[in-house]
This record gives sequence, C-alpha cells and structure tokens, in this order.
Amino acid sequence: MKNWLIPLMVLTLLACSHAELRQQSAVSEAKPRLDPVLFYTERLAEQLLADLPVLPHGSMTAVTFTDSATLQPDNTNVRLRHLGLQLQESMLTVASQLGFQVTEFRAGQALQLHAQHDSLLTRQLSELANQQSVRYVIAGTLSQHEDFTIVNARLVDTETNRVLAAAADQIPTAVLGSAEQVQLRQGRMYRISH
Repeated sequence: MKNWLIPLMVLTLLACSHAELRQQSAVSEAKPRLDPVLFYTERLAEQLLADLPVLPHGSMTAVTFTDSATLQPDNTNVRLRHLGLQLQESMLTVASQLGFQVTEFRAGQALQLHAQHDSLLTRQLSELANQQSVRYVIAGTLSQHEDFTIVNARLVDTETNRVLAAAADQIPTAVLGSAEQVQLRQGRMYRISH
C-alpha cells in the first residue's frame, strides 16, 4: 500500500506546481499592454505631477499641447496634432487619478444628443459655461525632429504665472504611427519612408 502512495504524492505535487505556473502566466497575460503613445504620455504626466508639494486651493486643467514654434496646433501634421490632444487627455486623467481637483473646462452647459453619439464636451464657445474657475493649468509644447518629438510640459499657477513643475520627454517618431505618407511641416513637404 505504501508503494503506490509515493508516486501519487509526486503526481499531486507536479499538478500543483503546474497549476501555479498557469496562474502566473494568466496574471502576466491579463496585464493590459499600454499603447506606446499612452505609455509615453502617462510617463510624462506622472513625471510632472507625482512629487508636487501640496498646492493652495484651486482646480487644475490641461490644454492642448501645441507646436513649440507657433504655439498653435499644427493642422498640417495630423500625427503631431493628435499627440497634442492625447497629451492633454492623459494629463487630465493622471491628475484626477493622483487626487487633484480637476476641472473639465470643455464641459457644455447641457448634454448634446446626436444621431450617432451623445456628448458633454464641446469646443464651441457659445455652449461653454460662462465662468471657469481654474487656477492651475498644464500646458505644453511639441518639437518634432526626424526620429523623435520633444515634449515639454509645465504646470502654471494662473494667479502668479509661476511654473510650479516642469517635465520633458522624447517620444520616438515610430511610436506615433504612420498615419501619413507625406507631411507638410513648416511650409515644406516631407515624404515618410517605411
């Protein structure tokens, strides 16, 4: 009777260790992989906001990151324009997750019902609330180079115009995708080869 007990115990131990390996691999597979652009934007947001001292009372928001030369979105460069919008959204998200009082200044006065979607956010000045009470603004610039885009972000106290925090990072051009074969940058056409 004892002879068959030892192989049974060995098989039981092997089965337990195999189940543990399956659980470990399931946990690692269950971790969501961040989109590369999201990875870089969240990394920048955490770098900017993580170690801030306690701020005096006031709410925070973020504006669209713009071209460093013109301080406006580059409408001829779709990837850079989308990156500026993604950075704005990520800054709002991370600031809220870190416990800051975040104001959504693009919130309309009422919900908008459309045939294909519903919305609360708007960029139409006539639809925005008349008064915004935002003290801290996250603003940033983008400077595109051949192999990367330099992103500079700042947290500004609008009452004093002081920069309370700053962060910078480089986002590889390959991360931004290949939305365009030809780009117009600063009045010149650039062909993107893959």
